[in-house]
Amino acid sequence: MPISLDRLKIPDEFVLTQEDVMEEVERYFIQNGWSVQLEAAAGGHDLVAEKEVWTAYIKCKGSRGKRQQEGMVYDNTQLRGNAGDQIEKLIRVQGEAENPSFFIMANPGLDRMKWVVSKLETGLDKLDIIRMWIYPDHTIKWDIPAHLVHLARTLQMEKN
Repeated sequence: MPISLDRLKIPDEFVLTQEDVMEEVERYFIQNGWSVQLEAAAGGHDLVAEKEVWTAYIKCKGSRGKRQQEGMVYDNTQLRGNAGDQIEKLIRVQGEAENPSFFIMANPGLDRMKWVVSKLETGLDKLDIIRMWIYPDHTIKWDIPAHLVHLARTLQMEKN
């Protein structure tokens, strides 16, 4: 359910739609030498990025819907639901993907969203799901399972 930013105990620092997140993810990967395509298949991942023999499957979510009224954002229940949807879609893709592949959930780097995802961190690491945090100033931050960090840096996914 949408909620007014004014009703949040601590208002979100910024607001990004799913489309905003997708644009930033695409921009970032292209700048780092990956080719990126939008996935048309409804209900699956949103973007596929390729570099060398590697494929990254990316599921994006925002903090408000594209058609929602200005000043409205997703409540915490919706944020949890969005995270669950991302995880489910990425696990499905893992079953179909050819190796070698990365699986990324991309979200606004909001404290509320990071808190929701932090509760799942250990399981996400075991599932090899990388977390990509998007900020409106084009900053990208990462939470990468420890065993994937070197590889991600080698492919210029995450820079030192």
